[in-house]
Amino acid sequence: MFIRPLPLPFFRSAPARAAARSRTATRTRTRLAGALTAAALTLPLVGAVGVTGAGAASAQSVDPAFAADLHALEASEPFGAHVTDALNGINGPIGAPGPPAPVDTSVPCQPTPAHPRPVILVHGTFDNGPNTFPRLGAPLQQQGFCVIAPTFGAYVGNPGRGGLDSIVGTSAPQLATVIDHVRAQTGADKVDLVGYSQGAAIAGYTTKMLRSDAVARIVSVGGYWGADNSGMVPADLPAEAAGVGLWAVNLRGLAELAPFSPMVAAWKGVEGSPYAPGVEYTILASRGDTVMPPEFSFVPGPGARTVVVEDACGGGAMDHSGIAGDQRTHALMAGALGGVGGC
Repeated sequence: MFIRPLPLPFFRSAPARAAARSRTATRTRTRLAGALTAAALTLPLVGAVGVTGAGAASAQSVDPAFAADLHALEASEPFGAHVTDALNGINGPIGAPGPPAPVDTSVPCQPTPAHPRPVILVHGTFDNGPNTFPRLGAPLQQQGFCVIAPTFGAYVGNPGRGGLDSIVGTSAPQLATVIDHVRAQTGADKVDLVGYSQGAAIAGYTTKMLRSDAVARIVSVGGYWGADNSGMVPADLPAEAAGVGLWAVNLRGLAELAPFSPMVAAWKGVEGSPYAPGVEYTILASRGDTVMPPEFSFVPGPGARTVVVEDACGGGAMDHSGIAGDQRTHALMAGALGGVGGC
């Protein structure tokens, strides 16, 4: 159960109020950091969120004060409806979703001399590989690329709903295993990755932290790269709800991308960069994407090229779902991977 700070007395001076707010913010960030660090280490957080039993399946089993924060997430955009589904049990019992689903590691193709590196798609939150392939894989396949589209971060109780489990504890190790398997099956020295939305963070984290010697290029489509501390959830939500609340309703990948996330801090490291030396990055974004606008996606650094799609190719801006299916995105993506590009 969280202990909330008492309201500041009205008679304090302005500097005193500012100092108190700063201390409160620091305590909140510290509390969230501790909870997310425990999450990253896959330690149980059931006690931290007040769940009364491992089989609890509704918000009613959560401490009432914390349940209010959980339900505050339901009013947020763009994840509110998904939080409602999670509270209703779609991701398994609150705080106890069950084990990760296994990943299909089949490799249905072989790279060619024209495109010698296999391309692994990394889908976004609530999505899966088969749904992502028609939008981002098929345009590459038509150019002769060998494209693999697994599902990462799903729970065994709902294996078609990926991008939910911990990036640190599940999705990144799964992607690392797929990279190893694809290289072994195809004989390729390295692979390329295309990450959409949360999938870009999974691809980036996995590459830098686990497989920097096995990835040549990454293309990010509407992805998060830690451009600021706001994370992938609205900044006006209480930090507890944004971080621990998302973890409690089994949206663990989003929880690790919440404000002041230790996962993002570890990913960026002491050098403050999410990029691995020697890897080429192309970061595609649109100003019409209110989930992952350029200011969330664009982080300067060696080997990174940032592109606003409508600036490069003309035409109108796109929303978060539209950018993945747009022909301009496909052209820029293919060009970045060594295929036929241009708008």
